[in-house]
Amino acid sequence: MVKVLPLSDEPKKAYYLEDWEKAKGYTQPLPFAEGKSITLGVDDALARINVKSDTADLMLFDGRDRAQNGWFVLRSLIPSGKTTGAIVWHIRPDVIPNWTRTPMIAHSQVGYAPGFSKVAVLELDPKYNGPKTAKVLRLAEDGSYQQAFAGPITPSTPWLRYVYSKFDFTPVKDPGLYVIEYADQRTAPFPISNDAYANIWQDSLDHHLAEQMDHVSVREAYRVWHSASHLDDGRLAPVVGEQFDGWNQATATDGKYKGGDHIPGMNVGGWYDAGDFDLEEPAQLSVIQSLALAYREFNLKYDELTVDEVGREVEMHRPDGVPDTVEQVKHGALYILAQFHNIGDAIRGTHEPDLRQYTHLGDGASKTDGRIYDPKLGPNEVKGDYSGKPDDRWIFSTNNAFFQWNAIASLAASADVLKGYDDALAKDCLDTAIKAWNDEKAHPTQNTAGGGLGGAAPAGAPGGGVLAASQGAMSGTQGDGSSTPASSATTSTQPVPSAGFGRGGFGTGLDWAAALELTIATNGAEPYKSRLKELFPQMITPQQMGVRGWTSVRALPYLDASAKDQMREAVKAYMAGLDKQLDATPFGVPPSLGTWGGSGAVVDMAIRMYFLHKAFPDLVGPEYTLRAVNYILGTHPVSSTSYVAGVGTISKTKTYSNNRADNAYIPGAVIPGYIIIKPDFPECIDDFGFLWFEDEAVVAGSASWVVAGNAADAITRESK
Repeated sequence: MVKVLPLSDEPKKAYYLEDWEKAKGYTQPLPFAEGKSITLGVDDALARINVKSDTADLMLFDGRDRAQNGWFVLRSLIPSGKTTGAIVWHIRPDVIPNWTRTPMIAHSQVGYAPGFSKVAVLELDPKYNGPKTAKVLRLAEDGSYQQAFAGPITPSTPWLRYVYSKFDFTPVKDPGLYVIEYADQRTAPFPISNDAYANIWQDSLDHHLAEQMDHVSVREAYRVWHSASHLDDGRLAPVVGEQFDGWNQATATDGKYKGGDHIPGMNVGGWYDAGDFDLEEPAQLSVIQSLALAYREFNLKYDELTVDEVGREVEMHRPDGVPDTVEQVKHGALYILAQFHNIGDAIRGTHEPDLRQYTHLGDGASKTDGRIYDPKLGPNEVKGDYSGKPDDRWIFSTNNAFFQWNAIASLAASADVLKGYDDALAKDCLDTAIKAWNDEKAHPTQNTAGGGLGGAAPAGAPGGGVLAASQGAMSGTQGDGSSTPASSATTSTQPVPSAGFGRGGFGTGLDWAAALELTIATNGAEPYKSRLKELFPQMITPQQMGVRGWTSVRALPYLDASAKDQMREAVKAYMAGLDKQLDATPFGVPPSLGTWGGSGAVVDMAIRMYFLHKAFPDLVGPEYTLRAVNYILGTHPVSSTSYVAGVGTISKTKTYSNNRADNAYIPGAVIPGYIIIKPDFPECIDDFGFLWFEDEAVVAGSASWVVAGNAADAITRESK
């Protein structure tokens, strides 16, 4: 490394980049090799590439000396004053004549239930001329394989770069361990069993979501995942305009506090968003609503965690008598209640004040000193619970009806779940939700960009789930402060509405989730029940059914008897066009066509179709949910690796989580999955964990997977 001070005539950078460069000491890496020619992968014909320069020297850098997610970088410096022909490179990859890609057999890595569809998808090179049949072999106790089934594969269908055939082995029903064999390829073993889907969601609940819990320490046996973090939260963000990762504080909207002020009571609850440690508000709301739904729908009494909110301690694999879903809902509710009690309304989220802190990898508790900032103290001065270090996270306020209404919904859902476990907190949640409802009705929140809506995930990011319109669950950054570009994918979800979306919630339908959850929490009280009835017709339109209209099935017990007939007709219309949409890919799920992997849209499909199947089994079969779940578990393009870390025979074990620098993973983390390198190359690299758009696991995605996994298990058990 070498120190290079900025030149006097350099263009001024954004304030946070200037601060970051200063914090890093203005250092830059030096090349460890220079020359006119370089050959990469010289001993590997499949990877060999030669680059020759006719002009300036090639310079090879190791980007890891700046950041753990750095790549090897090859560059040439442009000579001063050159405007044409400044850099001339010749890039020549090796080409193997008539090379064809090995067949890939995509299947569920957790296996299949006996009485349900079992379809593997073969991804083939267009030039591959292979057999027209495939086999299923059963693994015996002595390690031998015996053929259990043989059948034809379907004619190949082109999609993107490859062609695809399907192998239907549904007739195989006997419980046991099996492999699929096609040509000279054989899969890893997978089970066929009645409980194939029984445990696929557990790691997401008691491992990934637990590890992401903020403001508490999290221990697993000998390992401390992190100590109690961000106990100095937080300060109202100053008016800095656009910050890194798309966050924005254009105005200080809360009259009680001004920019830079400490807001008491905000150091409770919440989950780290993903590989980063900020608290994205849409993610918090989505996790609460998803886990509340999972608890109520599936009577989810699973208990593997001990959670002590007062002592700020969490321990894995130690039951404490309270269901984990209840404890997680409580953890999220504490964070939302803190917003209403200390600020007065829902916020944009809690975010790091500078890039140096934002790019932290390691124990979240070591990001800050845990002491409240006091500007009267010196930079290294400590006085009790206060210090002169301005490392406290910033609280970004907002004036946005979408956040407000979904916070009300989350509190109402929390109240319903917490009854019987923490009645005082349940009452606080319900009372706060009702007061906020009344306040919104009397004085509708304006949707402004004052608090910033940046940092929201592109459509299709993991974690729409119950909060189907919320895609702010992921603030996908590359570790250098640059934010995720918007996706062009067509998915079953929609992005967070921003300025101009409409005034308040009444008249726009933004209050649907709040009306639904308050109706349930109050057992059909007014005015929430009437608001449900009023909104119901617009919720069940074809345009809404694939977004949040499906949640209308949960409203049916509180509506007139005719409502179910109306919804039946709406579901018929929805299903009429759905298959055509899903047939756009060989996998029968929403495609991933944007700059962010599309597994979130697929998980949303699994949840949506489960509830529609449950309400209208004659119109919606079980195969939609199982197809979506099997996709996440390995029946997808590129490879058959399960997108849920640690779940399945072969799963993604290098993920873009906050332990990515260890080349490791957090069990239960759900990755975004493949993207398309233009024009037609699907990519999801198994043995590399630094591609956030393929590998970053968000908390809302894990919570949604808890619902989807339980849905698959419930469907396969319903026929017993």
